[in-house]
Amino acid sequence: MTAEEWREKLASLPSKEIHRLLKNEPDVTAKISTGFRPGAETLKNPIVLKRLAEALPKNPKLAEALVGLEPTRPEPTPLEPTPPRSSATLPCTKGGSAEQGTSGAGVGSYPKLQLKLKEQRAALKEKDTQLAQQAVQLALLEKERTATLAERDSERLAREAISAKLERERRRKMPEPVPVSPARLEPTPATSRVVGATITEQAGWVPDALTRLLVRGHDATVLTLSRELLTDDTLPVMARAGIQGVYAFALDSLGAPEAPEQCRAATDTFLSAGQLLEAAEALRRSFTKNTPRAAERALLQRLLALAERRGELETLGQWVASQRNTHPSAFACLCKALESAGKKYAGLLPTASTTKLAPDATVALPTSAKSVASVTARQLVTAVDVGESALIAQARTGITALRTGNPSLAEALLEAIGALSAPALTTLTAARLRPVIVDASNVARHIADPLAALVAKKQTASVAQLLQLREFLLSHGFFPVLCIADANLRHLVSEKALYASLVEKQIIRETLPGTSADELLLTEAHAHNAPLITNDRFADWGKQAEG
Repeated sequence: MTAEEWREKLASLPSKEIHRLLKNEPDVTAKISTGFRPGAETLKNPIVLKRLAEALPKNPKLAEALVGLEPTRPEPTPLEPTPPRSSATLPCTKGGSAEQGTSGAGVGSYPKLQLKLKEQRAALKEKDTQLAQQAVQLALLEKERTATLAERDSERLAREAISAKLERERRRKMPEPVPVSPARLEPTPATSRVVGATITEQAGWVPDALTRLLVRGHDATVLTLSRELLTDDTLPVMARAGIQGVYAFALDSLGAPEAPEQCRAATDTFLSAGQLLEAAEALRRSFTKNTPRAAERALLQRLLALAERRGELETLGQWVASQRNTHPSAFACLCKALESAGKKYAGLLPTASTTKLAPDATVALPTSAKSVASVTARQLVTAVDVGESALIAQARTGITALRTGNPSLAEALLEAIGALSAPALTTLTAARLRPVIVDASNVARHIADPLAALVAKKQTASVAQLLQLREFLLSHGFFPVLCIADANLRHLVSEKALYASLVEKQIIRETLPGTSADELLLTEAHAHNAPLITNDRFADWGKQAEG
């Protein structure tokens, strides 16, 4: 039999019987179920049937077993009672008209015709359902297309604006030639300083624009623009330092292998520009090992010399102390580097904090938002857990202001938050936050060995596995973490009480009973321009699942 003949044959066989035979063929089951959940209902999917039809010629034993199955028989439809014949009516002859046949052998008198009519109605209903689904998919695709075009136009306008600004600056830096004597061609030192300061001040908006693009998640655009801008030899040193810092930060946030080297290059550029704290931040991001490298020690010596020359050693010491809670591994490496710098800078090494703050102690954050006018460490951790984006945004602003006005109290608050939840501390202090969508059902039901799901009598789901992934995402600067689950997940988990509490706190969102979470997952991912974490390939959603 050909593959097409097998597809017609398989469509007429009961899916439960096919599933029973496939349990003895784990290799075939794993091959045809890729991207789908194994089960009898999955065998009704046209894609799975096509894969099975293509695999049967290579498995004669399974093909012989399937040939022996009996096709599904439709349930008999009760016939409508035929009204008694009137003495005035005559039976329909072979050549009689349709009106004459109504009193004799009508459609209701022929089971085969009635069954065929029922099949045609079912096929028509199925086509109507498919048309409705395609209409929904078309609307979602149109929405995605509109969002993609808007984002592309925004990036194009930003690129054109940066190019236009740089071109205007080049023209201003190169004045038109004026017929003057050679003695007047040499600018005075005072004039040089004024022109250089003007250009530097005008170019200061470029790093800010790149930073705004980076915060909005346009990492690829920032990397491309930064590389192009850094090739310009006429770029002022202050602007070059800012662009180099944004470029290094983008690589560091993406975990690129060349990130530490670029962070050291950014540190060198910031030091040349005389930007103390910016150089310190770039140097901190270059610490990727427990022991500082020779290049990092040399940069630290230059940083200390700059701070001493400008009388800002105390400011640098405060910055070092602020890294204790927010970046503990880099803080430990920084302390080792300071210890090797000599006794002259021993005063920069922070001592143990004497300010202690209880988890429920109230702290007033210096912001205009009433919601964070009086908060506790426990309240902020709870807000991170339930995903209160507005409150967390206000708290991040308030904590930044508090670290400037009252560093000891700010560090005590961060220490109390870190003692309750390390992921919450990362969320409140990370340089930027990115939303993420999680397929909760897929993650909770994930099994490392796919064949184990075939032999298991009952599939179970792990809430602990889902919470472990959520904690990992929060610890790496993803917030809010939106977990969406199918309504039937509550019946599959073993920790039912814990799962119910997570749903009640809105940490996990459930779909309505009888509906799939796939559409909501894709819609939220496109709406928030956020990555979607799942093992499902969404084969039934076509282009909407791409990107």
